[in-house]
Amino acid sequence: MTTTTSDKKWFDEFIVELRLRDVLGSSIGDAVASARELLADSGQSATEAFGPARLYAAALELPRESGKSWASRGLGPSLLGLIAFLLFIQAGTAWAQGEAILTSPAQLALMATPVLFIAFLPLYFRAAIRRLWLLVLLVFVGGALWYLGAAVAPATPAEAWLALDPLPWLLGSGVAMILLSIWNTIRTLRRGTIDDITDPMAEVPSGRARGMRAFVMVTNWLFPIFAMIMGLVILLFTR
Repeated sequence: MTTTTSDKKWFDEFIVELRLRDVLGSSIGDAVASARELLADSGQSATEAFGPARLYAAALELPRESGKSWASRGLGPSLLGLIAFLLFIQAGTAWAQGEAILTSPAQLALMATPVLFIAFLPLYFRAAIRRLWLLVLLVFVGGALWYLGAAVAPATPAEAWLALDPLPWLLGSGVAMILLSIWNTIRTLRRGTIDDITDPMAEVPSGRARGMRAFVMVTNWLFPIFAMIMGLVILLFTR
């Protein structure tokens, strides 16, 4: 069967809807393969055969993962990693310049808002995934607020609400990122952590599985990698 653009869009939406319902990856693969087989036999489009992808996904009774939802499973470590990364950048900049970390209530409020966006992600995750413009808007607003927070930072200790020694925060945030990456790596190595969507009708090369695992391993260490790069940039432009 030749997959049309509309059918491809339908299957993309179908997979997302099943993921949002925490359906197991193997079950999603079975459902997709069954739907494609039916379309090949009937010659219909996906919308004609099954209706809207969201409604069809909701009508299926498929095995679901137990425990935390797909939307929030990695949220805690990711949120802590982001906070540690941001602290590392701020503390690293102050330490490289030989200054204290200067903060004010307005700065903390502005910089805390993007973190709150992530903390409350499970409340609007489905809406953001179904409407990508909303996700893009949140990223833009979060970045703008963080930039404004940096722009209103106190210029002198006399103007600051708090003046902190940057070295403990620099070391603490760096250690926190490494520990979180180790924890995520351990989770990835455990059996069943990577829930791939597999097509039961296709031969999946073992190299692809190894490549996916390697990709996930790298993403587990993104915050320490970015922190190291940013640390080098800070030293380059402040020394």
